[in-house]
Amino acid sequence: MTQPITRKLSAKTRALTLALAVLMLLGVALAAPAQLRAQESPTATNATEMLVFNWNKPVQKSDGGFAQYKPLSSYNFPNGNWVSPINWVNGTIYFRAKVFSIPKNQPSMKLGFCFWQNKPKYGEECSKNQAVPGVPGTERTWNQTLRSFNKINGAAINWTQPRWKEGFVVRGPKGPVSPKAGMNWGGQNPADWYPLNIHYTAVLVINGGEPNWSQYGW
Repeated sequence: MTQPITRKLSAKTRALTLALAVLMLLGVALAAPAQLRAQESPTATNATEMLVFNWNKPVQKSDGGFAQYKPLSSYNFPNGNWVSPINWVNGTIYFRAKVFSIPKNQPSMKLGFCFWQNKPKYGEECSKNQAVPGVPGTERTWNQTLRSFNKINGAAINWTQPRWKEGFVVRGPKGPVSPKAGMNWGGQNPADWYPLNIHYTAVLVINGGEPNWSQYGW
């Protein structure tokens, strides 16, 4: 009587062992791509740079002088906690811009980059305004530490929280070439400025060194 029972238990044991082996193999297979994604993610602890912004198309008159991605949550750019587990706020943003075309040459053109936040409270921080002559073929690179960004009207960004929008501002001799907030296009004729076909990239780097521009279409 005991022999058939022993064979029956052995069969169950073999089946259980086989099932566990399959589960272990599946676990390894699933863990590998997950580990790869973690290594590629800007939030991984071994990351040293991340693409913050990339615009490669015309800025239209309808953009009002602000080439923005908003809401930022709708775009595939890092928008989480920049303080932990990696303190990106201590990093440097490297900018690169190239002008392809503009209706009328604007040698006095400058570009400034900003982050905006609408909660938990309003925040706005902007870079220095960089001279990038609005002349086809112009290409410039520059950089600035994130901590040195100007806190507009004292409204600091809470870098542990998501941002609302980000982008660059097209500026002429008298300020933004925009109709917003009574700017009146900065005294310029918008038809002379837009469409402005431009490639503009921002990469945040920690631990020194310039970004690998070839990863971002340059």
